[in-house]
Amino acid sequence: MPRTATGRRRLLTLVLAVVLLVLLLPYLWLILTSLKNRNDIFSGNVFSAFAPTLDNFRVAFLQKGFARNLLNSAVVATTAMSIAMAVGVPAGYALSRNVTRSSTVLLFVMLAARLMPVVVLAVPLFVIMANLGLVGTYAGPVVAHLTFLVPFVVWMMRGFFLAVPKELDEAALMDGATRARYFFTLLLPMTRGPLAATAIFAQINSWNELLYGLILTNKSTATLPVATPSLMTPIGTFWGQIAAVGVVTTLPVLVFALLVQRHIVRGMTGGALSDG
Repeated sequence: MPRTATGRRRLLTLVLAVVLLVLLLPYLWLILTSLKNRNDIFSGNVFSAFAPTLDNFRVAFLQKGFARNLLNSAVVATTAMSIAMAVGVPAGYALSRNVTRSSTVLLFVMLAARLMPVVVLAVPLFVIMANLGLVGTYAGPVVAHLTFLVPFVVWMMRGFFLAVPKELDEAALMDGATRARYFFTLLLPMTRGPLAATAIFAQINSWNELLYGLILTNKSTATLPVATPSLMTPIGTFWGQIAAVGVVTTLPVLVFALLVQRHIVRGMTGGALSDG
């Protein structure tokens, strides 16, 4: 039996490694393309030997100004995620403890807002932001992103808070702790896994958003998804530079995910609730 179990484990590991390799092939192709010159890109063999170069990164980010777009993406995504977490986490806790008809209606209104196609809100949001003078600023896309980030955070965190027994709240209050002190000093540390999982998914959703960025930013505030199509011109498409921008666009999210992967796994499986 032990040998059989070991053999199955090795077979499963091999299968997962093959699946992972297949899933990573497009990203590997993207990285290789970003390191090639134009002649190597169109050589016809993706994995043929070539002399690596960083010219695509240098031209895109230093000469064509994509470093500014990278900064814009970081500012917009981080600000939107932070505000959504600051608003959505307490709201999720309140709605997990106040189960009434009105709270249920509010939850489904948020769900409807989350599921609504962004194109439905694009024109109204543009008109509002234009009247407020926020088009072309960081505030415009940040506020627009909150329309789908806050409902997402509320629903995610409410589900995790529902798994925390209400008796824990009552015990803390009976011991003299205020609701705010209990929330910040006991409940949030207990749910650090769900918090990390929710935060990174919110960051990814904001980082990758395109439509609101197209209508609410200008040349100085455009994010990476908005600026990348400018590399497709009437005289040709700069595939190497597009690949370089693609690598840099995905790299921060990948690094962040790797740094907090333990908390993400615990958060998505609910295991973090037993850490306290």
